[in-house]
Amino acid sequence: MKTRDRLGRRLFEKRSKSPALTSKLTDREHLWLQFLNLHGMASSLYLHKYTADSHRCMQTSNRMLRKLFDIGLIEKPEQQRAAVDARGNHHVYALSQSGVTYLKDFDLWVDALKPTGPWVHQFMTACTTASIHILCNRSGLKFIPGHQITKTLAVDVPFRWHGRFCKNKLIPDSLFAIRYPSGFIAYVLEADRSTETIDPASQLRKSVRRNIKQYAEFIGKKKYQEAYGLNCPLVVINICVSKTHIKRSLEIVGEEIGACSYLAYGTAPKFRTPFKVPKDLLHNLVDEGMVRNRYEPFFLSKP
Repeated sequence: MKTRDRLGRRLFEKRSKSPALTSKLTDREHLWLQFLNLHGMASSLYLHKYTADSHRCMQTSNRMLRKLFDIGLIEKPEQQRAAVDARGNHHVYALSQSGVTYLKDFDLWVDALKPTGPWVHQFMTACTTASIHILCNRSGLKFIPGHQITKTLAVDVPFRWHGRFCKNKLIPDSLFAIRYPSGFIAYVLEADRSTETIDPASQLRKSVRRNIKQYAEFIGKKKYQEAYGLNCPLVVINICVSKTHIKRSLEIVGEEIGACSYLAYGTAPKFRTPFKVPKDLLHNLVDEGMVRNRYEPFFLSKP
C-alpha cells in the first residue's frame, strides 16, 4: 500500500518517532479540534478557512495540521485514498482517539451529532454542514449545531403506504439551525448520493418516496416541534449529486404533497462516484437558491 505520492511526499504515515505534546496548543489548534468534533471530519482547506479571518497563510495551516497529525491528535481516514492523485488533493482529517481524550481533558468536548453510514456519505454530510458553518460565520449569521437542539435525530414517524398505515424511523443525516436577524430557522439535512432507490415496492426500504411521505407527516403536521423541542420553522435541505435526481424527487413531492415550501433541493456533484475532495467551500448551497416544488428558490443566506 502506497504511503507516498509520485513526488515522494508522505501521505498518511505518522513520523516513526512522533514528537511529544510538550506545550499547550494554540487557540487556533483548539478551534480546529473543536470543529472536527462538531462536524466529524474536514479537509485541510476547510480547517484553514474556518480560521482564515485571523490567519491567512495556507502553508502555515498545513504545517500546524501536520504537527497535530504527527503527535496523534488527528488522523487521516484511509478511505480518502480513493481520491488521492498526483495533483495533490487537500487531506481529510478527523479526530483520533487521543484527540477525543485531549478535548475531554480540557473540557472542550461536546456530544455532537455525528454523520453515519458509508464513509463517503459521512464526508458529504460533513462537508455540507462545515461549509454552511463557515459561510454563516462570514455573513454574520449564527450557526447552531444539532447537539444544542436534540440528543438524537431518530424519530418514529407514521405514514400511509398504498392505503396501509406504516411506521418507520426517520433519521435525518444532520440537524442544525441558523439565527437570522428576523429569527431562527432549523434545518435537517439529507445527503443523497443517488444510492437509494427512488420509488420502491416496499415501505421497508428507505427511499426518496418514503422520506417525502415521512417529512409530510413530520413537518407538514408540525410533529417536529414536540420531537425536537422547536418552535421555529423547520426546512429539509436535500443535497443531491445530479439535477436529474432532483427533477425526479420534485415530481414525487408534487405527487405526494403538491406545492411544498419546506423541501428544498441543491446539488453537490463532487460526491458522485468516484468522489473528489472539494477544492473550495460549497458556496452554491448558501449563495444560490435551492429549488422547491411550485415555490420560489430557497436561499440559506436570506430565507
